[in-house]
Amino acid sequence: MVTIYDIAQESGFAVGTVSKALNNYYGVHQETRTKILEVARRMGYTPNANARALKAKFSHNLGVLFYLRDSLDLSQYFFIEILNAFKRKSELRGYDLTLLAKGHDHGAEAFTKHCRIRQLDGVLIFGDYHSDLVNELMGSEIPCVGFDYLGDRISGVTSDNYEKTKEMVTTLLGMGHERILFLTGEDNFVTVERMRGYTDAFRDAGIDRLSCVRAAYSDPDLSYRLTRKLVPELKPTAILYPDDFSATGGLNAIRSLGLSVPEDISVASFDGSVFSDITSPKLSGVRQDAAGIGSALANKLISLIETPQKENELITVPAHVRFTESCRAI
Repeated sequence: MVTIYDIAQESGFAVGTVSKALNNYYGVHQETRTKILEVARRMGYTPNANARALKAKFSHNLGVLFYLRDSLDLSQYFFIEILNAFKRKSELRGYDLTLLAKGHDHGAEAFTKHCRIRQLDGVLIFGDYHSDLVNELMGSEIPCVGFDYLGDRISGVTSDNYEKTKEMVTTLLGMGHERILFLTGEDNFVTVERMRGYTDAFRDAGIDRLSCVRAAYSDPDLSYRLTRKLVPELKPTAILYPDDFSATGGLNAIRSLGLSVPEDISVASFDGSVFSDITSPKLSGVRQDAAGIGSALANKLISLIETPQKENELITVPAHVRFTESCRAI
C-alpha cells in the first residue's frame, strides 16, 4: 500500500506538503500540488477513508512560541537543536510549523487569537510561563506542550535536572573540589531543580557550600563580569555555569585573571550544545538530549491533538554527566 511517505520520497517534497496537497489544504502552490497529485496517481495512491476523515479535522499546522525575557528569542543554540528535532518529527507525521509573535495586539489574548486565526492544531511553548500572554494560551482550548514546564496546566518535557546536577556536583566533590561556585540562570522551574541538586549534594557529603549566585541563561557577558568579580573574592576551585554559551564568558574571564582551566579552576556547564565541544578546553557538564527532547515534545503535542486527553503529564528525558578537559581532580 502506497503511503504519503512514499509519495514524499518519490516527489522530493516534505511529508507535510504532500499531506496538504492530497487533502486540498491552503498554503500549497498550485504547481507543487499538481506535481504531487501526478506522483500519487502514478504510484496508485488510495487514501485510507478512516484516516482521511480523522485528518479533515486538522489544519496540520503547529505553532512554535518563543517567549523568553519578554521577546521572541532564538539566540539560545540549545533551543534551536530541540526545535530542529521537533521539526523533523512533526514533518514525518505530516505537520508543518509556524513561528508565533505577538503582532500588533499586545493584550493578554494576543497569542491565543493568533493561533485561532491561523487555525493552528497545537502549540509548542518555550516561554515565560508566568506571563499573562502565555498563561492565557495555556488556559485555552488549544493543545499545548511546554519545554522545561513543570506545572500542571499543560504537559511538559524536561531533563532530569535535579538528579544530574546532584550527580555532577557529587563527582566534583569526590575529585576534591569543596569550593564550587554555582552561577545559576534566572528564576524558573529548571533553576530551582538545579539548585536543589547542588544543595543536596553538599548536604549529603556533610560539607558547607558556597551560596548560589544568580546570573542569566545565554549571557556570556554577565558570566564574564561575575567571574572576574567573584573568583578573587571566593577563590573557588570549580565553577558551574548555567549553559555552555554563558560558560564561554567565564572561560575568558578566568584567563583574563591569569589563571588556567583546569589547572587552577575546573569549569562545568549545562546543555552539551555545540559550544561544549568547540571551546578550549572542551566543557564538562550535564549533556541534555536535545534530539530526544524535541522528539518527545512533537509526539506528545500530536498525541494531544489526535487523541484529546484530560490528564497532563511531565515527561523526563534522561541527560548524562560528561567530564572532559575542563575538570581535573585536586
